[in-house]
Amino acid sequence: MKLRILLTSIFSIAAVGCQAPEAMNGAVSESSKMLTLTTTPLMLTGETASQTANGYWLSVQDEGDIKISNQSEQTIDARGISAEFISSRTDEEGEFFVSLDSNKNRLITYRVKNNTIADIRYGEPLTYSVEGLCLYQPSQHELNVFLLAEDQIAHQLLLSDKSKNGISQQEIRHFPLPPKAEYCVVDDVTDQLFVSEETVGVWAYNARSESQITRIAIDLVTPWGNLVKSSGPLAISQGSLFIAEKDGPYLHSYSIDNIGAHSNQQWQFSSPLYSDTFTISDKQGISLLTLSDDISKNLFTAELMLTPRSNQGNAIMQVAASAETDPMDDNGDAADDPAIWVNLRNPEQSRILGTNKKFGLYSYDLQGKKLQELVVGRVNNVDVRQGFTFKGEAADIAAASQRDRNTIALFRINPNSGEMVTTNEIDTNLDEIYGLCMYKNLNNEFYIFINDQDGRFEQYSVTDDPSGWQAQRVRTFSVNSQPEGCAADDAKQRLFIGEEDVAVWTLDAEPNASSQLELVAAVSDQLVADIEGMDIYRSANAVYLIVSSQGNDSYVVFDAEAPYEYKGRFRVGMNSAKNIDGASETDGLAVTSIPLNKDYPQGLLVVQDGRNLLPNEKQNFKYVSWQEIQSSLNL
Repeated sequence: MKLRILLTSIFSIAAVGCQAPEAMNGAVSESSKMLTLTTTPLMLTGETASQTANGYWLSVQDEGDIKISNQSEQTIDARGISAEFISSRTDEEGEFFVSLDSNKNRLITYRVKNNTIADIRYGEPLTYSVEGLCLYQPSQHELNVFLLAEDQIAHQLLLSDKSKNGISQQEIRHFPLPPKAEYCVVDDVTDQLFVSEETVGVWAYNARSESQITRIAIDLVTPWGNLVKSSGPLAISQGSLFIAEKDGPYLHSYSIDNIGAHSNQQWQFSSPLYSDTFTISDKQGISLLTLSDDISKNLFTAELMLTPRSNQGNAIMQVAASAETDPMDDNGDAADDPAIWVNLRNPEQSRILGTNKKFGLYSYDLQGKKLQELVVGRVNNVDVRQGFTFKGEAADIAAASQRDRNTIALFRINPNSGEMVTTNEIDTNLDEIYGLCMYKNLNNEFYIFINDQDGRFEQYSVTDDPSGWQAQRVRTFSVNSQPEGCAADDAKQRLFIGEEDVAVWTLDAEPNASSQLELVAAVSDQLVADIEGMDIYRSANAVYLIVSSQGNDSYVVFDAEAPYEYKGRFRVGMNSAKNIDGASETDGLAVTSIPLNKDYPQGLLVVQDGRNLLPNEKQNFKYVSWQEIQSSLNL
């Protein structure tokens, strides 16, 4: 896993001349613009409190008890479970809470039902001391918790309270934190983990377990930023991040976007409040802030009228992988591109072809078990077409870009069994071959497109004769910079190509047609470079182009016919029930609309996974039911 910390301390910011938060995060609220926020003491006591869905209070007492109080602050229920911290989310069963059992150093999960604390469950004892925790809900089917350890390590755990034996918890990843980091909060919409470093400021990390470990500064303590004295507890409400200072009566808000959060407003509390914990409850347009004072140990509330977030629609839908292949035999960046071979007589016996770009070509069954491996060297991209012949006998064909010799490697596939056999290679005129795709036109003529890293494409016609497959170059064209992924829509005779840092283009796939490029989609916030694998999903009702948006670990769907309308995007996420992680940094992908079995009634999408977690293993490919994608994007 790559480790990259963008900014490591105040001193590194000053030394290398990076932008201070004033420049990075927009307008700065000067002290003269600081507003006064009226705080009201609660009759409740305790370390922290949060309002439940019906307006009652859930609080953690100094001695560790958890109790429910009504709106008159009278105790309704109490449990002596030695709790610290409160973080909550909502799932199909209602509100879900997590705390830490400080006596036995283990997680506690519980729910509030009929104004009582219910379904209390415990996790296994942790091997490290916890300074803070916060929940993260990537989807309705997955719950994570971040634990900020005393040794300055963040542990990200997959969490579930569905086990009969207590909490199911599994560490997904861990990464270093700055000193004095004890407060965190996660924005599920933008997948950002915000961490407070008391004497320095607040940092944003990518919360997704599949992401790289990077961080950016949100705000810093003066004179480098807007925080007056320190950074303290954090909360999120209506798309805004709130920072309460630990060493002063100040509150700061920031508007959250997909790449951080931008300074918005500052307040000074009407009480001399030095925040130790901080929660926000959203009730009918009013955000109720609940803070504990580190000096008096009293609880206070304040109210803010906040406009609901406007970027809720920017959240990327997540679909779960339904299966995964056996991992690669080689370490590092090995898996690259898949292709789907459909057994037309028995679709359940279909196979997935996948390149190991350090070794050769593999095939897998629909459960992900490796069936075959061909040691053919560094093949990068692979594609398949069916209904061909080899020396006059029925055969299907696969082609792969062979980077050792800058050739096209050809493979004969038995149309009944899917067994692959190497045949021959086609010489090209390219110097550094890279991407490849195949095309079968309406006259049952077979073609291969192959590209060079310098932007050149060559198109080859493949024919059969008594000596085997022969190839002839029939067209050349180019883009201005490095391409890789391409896909052909055989029915409409269109070729789609990806110029990695620029755009997706389309042109006529026929060899004697114009090579004029037509723009499908440029790199943007929706389609993030690198543009990688792509393929066509064609059914009786629709035809889509699916593109790997590698820069943000997502997949973008377009209409594959003009005007190439954007239909949505999604990520391949974790399937916790099957212990399958999601997909990230995807290079190649392949899709079919043919029903294969009960798991893939509308077809199958296969994607390469750049980081294979649960457990941490060598790269592989993930399988996703098209039915899940169709439902998530309302296609």
